[in-house]
Amino acid sequence: MSVCAMILALILDFVFGDPTVRWHPVRVLGYTITSFEKVSRRLPCSPRVQGVFFLFMNLLAVLVPVWILYVLPHGTFTGILINGVMIYFALGGTCLAREVEQVGYALGSLGLESARERVRMLVSRDTGHMGENDVVSSAIETLAENFSDSACATLFYAALGGPVLAWLHRATNTLDAMVGYKTEEYQDFGWASARFDDLLNYLPARISAFVVALVAATAGGDTRVTLDCVRKDGASLASPNSGYPIAAFAGALGVSLCGPTWYFGELKEKPYIGIGARPNAFDLMSALSLYWNAYALASFLALGLAGVMAL
Repeated sequence: MSVCAMILALILDFVFGDPTVRWHPVRVLGYTITSFEKVSRRLPCSPRVQGVFFLFMNLLAVLVPVWILYVLPHGTFTGILINGVMIYFALGGTCLAREVEQVGYALGSLGLESARERVRMLVSRDTGHMGENDVVSSAIETLAENFSDSACATLFYAALGGPVLAWLHRATNTLDAMVGYKTEEYQDFGWASARFDDLLNYLPARISAFVVALVAATAGGDTRVTLDCVRKDGASLASPNSGYPIAAFAGALGVSLCGPTWYFGELKEKPYIGIGARPNAFDLMSALSLYWNAYALASFLALGLAGVMAL
């Protein structure tokens, strides 16, 4: 049943992507996170303890209904449908790639300012001063992180534990995206959510880099060169995980990503990752091809893992 449910989830993701509707479970989770943050911050304890309570309550609010739907008795067809839809809503493999495609379209047809606007919707960094190379680099970095976080990791956990583990990861990743900032407001409060997200993404980030290396030739790259880049630069970012898929994309494409970046008016001295020149619009098209091929391979590997788990 789990293999069939995952196939259904992948079909739905490819056909429909991420529906922009208010009732989408991830958006409902966003409302819940906002509400629980207000409640948690009123607790008479330190911000870190508040953040632990906040993490626990949000995960409980997500996992209890998912688990109930998962264990309810139902027929084979109904079970595949329910589990497949739940995994689909946790999976985000298609939506962001299509958004990045719009960045490429903007660069080619509408101009740099339009491309900056497109990238601004995808990243938390300042985009107003970006040139073409920085716009493309930001888009590729986001694409690489999304492959690890929203495609590879979700498929990995869905194969291991169906929709329950898939939603454990998706909820934690959403929490980190909303409160995992290293700012004065969230440094302590978001600590538990950020560290738990780091833990859950530890293996998927490294698996995703390996998957990208396996399909590097589809973007004109080389598997060995890509793996060398991952070994050299994968651990160079402050995040324990995000550098690995970014390094894999940089190595496969033969470009340099990251570098000094402006966030909220402050310049962060991030290291460069990869080899070669800064990426251009052509490299962005190659990155999208690399992404789709890596997503296809990750899907087949996850289906194989789900089949083994079902034995």
